[in-house]
Amino acid sequence: MAGVARERVSIRIEPVAGAEPDDFQVVFRGADGSVAAGSSFELPAGKVGTWELTVTVAREVAAGGGFLFQRRGFLLGHRTQDYNPQGRDFVTLQADTKARLRLVVNTADQSHKPGFAQVLVEQGTLQPGDKITVRVGDRRQGGPGSEVYDSTTVARLCAAVDRDGSGTYRELAASPVRVTITSEPRADLLRVLGPSVVEPAEQFAVHIVAFDPHRNVCAQYEGEVALCAPPEVTGLPDRVQFRPQDEGVIIIETVQITRPGVYRITAVDRANNLQALSNPIVCEPSPTRRLLWGDLHCHTWGDINLAFMDEPSFKVHPAARHRQARRIGRLDFAAPGPMVPPDQEEEPEIWQACQQAYLDNDEPGKYVPFLAYEAHPGRGGDRNVIFQQWSDGYISTWTPIDELFAEYGERDDVILECHVGGGPPDWAAYRPPRERLLEVASGHGSFEWVLQRALDYDYRPAIIGSGDTHLPVVGGPMAAHLFRGRFLQLNIRDTGFGTGPLAAVWAEQCERNAIWQAINQRRTYATTGARIILQLLVNGHAAGSEIEARDEVEIRITAHACAKVQRVDLIRGDRCLKSWYPDDLDIALSYVDRQPLRDTAYYVRLRQVDGEYAWSTPVWVHCDAGAEEPDAALPMWNEHEQVDLASLRPNEAEKYEADLLRYIEIEEDPAMFSEITPMGVVEEVTGRSALFYAYMEPGHEPISIRWYFEFEMPRIHLDAGWRDFGMRPT
Repeated sequence: MAGVARERVSIRIEPVAGAEPDDFQVVFRGADGSVAAGSSFELPAGKVGTWELTVTVAREVAAGGGFLFQRRGFLLGHRTQDYNPQGRDFVTLQADTKARLRLVVNTADQSHKPGFAQVLVEQGTLQPGDKITVRVGDRRQGGPGSEVYDSTTVARLCAAVDRDGSGTYRELAASPVRVTITSEPRADLLRVLGPSVVEPAEQFAVHIVAFDPHRNVCAQYEGEVALCAPPEVTGLPDRVQFRPQDEGVIIIETVQITRPGVYRITAVDRANNLQALSNPIVCEPSPTRRLLWGDLHCHTWGDINLAFMDEPSFKVHPAARHRQARRIGRLDFAAPGPMVPPDQEEEPEIWQACQQAYLDNDEPGKYVPFLAYEAHPGRGGDRNVIFQQWSDGYISTWTPIDELFAEYGERDDVILECHVGGGPPDWAAYRPPRERLLEVASGHGSFEWVLQRALDYDYRPAIIGSGDTHLPVVGGPMAAHLFRGRFLQLNIRDTGFGTGPLAAVWAEQCERNAIWQAINQRRTYATTGARIILQLLVNGHAAGSEIEARDEVEIRITAHACAKVQRVDLIRGDRCLKSWYPDDLDIALSYVDRQPLRDTAYYVRLRQVDGEYAWSTPVWVHCDAGAEEPDAALPMWNEHEQVDLASLRPNEAEKYEADLLRYIEIEEDPAMFSEITPMGVVEEVTGRSALFYAYMEPGHEPISIRWYFEFEMPRIHLDAGWRDFGMRPT
């Protein structure tokens, strides 16, 4: 159990402003022998090495005093540690002094508090000229080091001193050291996006974006991309050339489709072994509704809790977030807002920046911004607060849930969106009168169990996906992103999507009130990011409807996908009524439920071969002639397939088995896992991984493990069961 600390320590000290004269230097020594240093410097995302933070004392520091080190704007690791030299993010202290010092490391959860290390003077005095060096990711005893955060951002490493043991730490004048984290220069994914619905001869834009392995926009990408589409698609060049000034994004503004049909565009860069298939584009005369894409839960500057987004950087300023949504995500609407904002009277400039970005980006017919912020009431679970129109302000993020609902719960111009982030909805502890909007996939993963729980409580919400984006790009694809997973039993928190999931809304037009009306009418569905066109009809009524049926229920499912559809599940209540395995891009399925229930809900779960999902909003059906209880012979909605693990070998994942087992031995408690069995290598939007099936103890619960072996420091992702749609809380 090398990865288990005896006691978790949390550093909760907040320094005060100061200009203390001690020198502060930061060096990053790459595992490849490279060195980066200075008061500001650049590092590529995902690079592995060791951080060295050195303070040269300028004035005495007495016993009881010491130095505090913080990270802001990024993470050094989910949990820095000082107890496992073979593990990642191992922290050590080297001192050139006669004083006796003690190193304190935040081993509780560095991702929730900025302080990661503290050096205390236990005996004697630190004298001018003494030096102390804190190493994060010290590799000298065989550990793998530390990984540069995988999202482009401006990272800050800060230092402060307490000279007299009073407990007050004052910032050094040389602090902070700023590190600009850039995209990895290697492009790993191309994405081609157009609108989902157009009219014949309507002019539209196609966005082509290159991403690195961490799903940052690969700003350094250069290459020639060949484009191919049916002859009915006009205005599309045969090829485009990415140059440095394009910074990984090319937008072609003058594309048209001349005849009705379903169209896709392919893009190929043979030199860099990249290829992409666009989202499906349906061309139809005079469409009554447009399929619009957006993100109603993503974050900007304004974070007093995690120290991720506490300054208006090039990445998280509200204006930058809308620019990402429009240019990179090709979104039709978005609601970027502060995640844990201070009370408005304390820092009014945060909301003012959100308001100005709202005004600057409000373009009906092209793009609709919404104002939003996240509320953290504690009891009852977090809610994202979304305003239909302009809002002068917001009530405190810490407002108790009763007061939150009293302020916003019955207003038609405000939506409180349930999600699985810091605080999932706790309907057992607090049951509000209604839940209008529910997030079943986010940057943390997929959570169909939340939808099932809502149905248990007879809530009838619209279903969406959202990025819950912190530092990744708004509107970017899913990633095997560091530390965003929800499998909290692990010592080193597993990967999550980081961004990706989206809200799909069938609206009459790309206009504020039309989008709001469509959400209120539940004309929505969720995807993990793929622009899948999904339609569910129950007795001719669209998803989101509440209907009466006689004695039979007819279901029709139509989908146009972005990759071949691997599986479609029709869920009735808490049972899987029917499954299909189409292996095709365009599908039309039908089913007649001849033994319906008296009161139930039908919805669809679709999975593509590349790991992307879509979930429809349910249709709620009352049938007087229906049965009171479900057929016990039907599988549960989350039942996984029975697999004989002994029959899975040999396969390509076996070559990564030893690495995975060593990782678990070093970083985790091996007793938590049993029967780890290689399943194969899978290629999904999040990257290539070796897939393993296993059981988690002591409950002997089936889990799947994805081992992302292509990163310099491999990453691990766990899902409950042997499928990955969020079958139970994690």
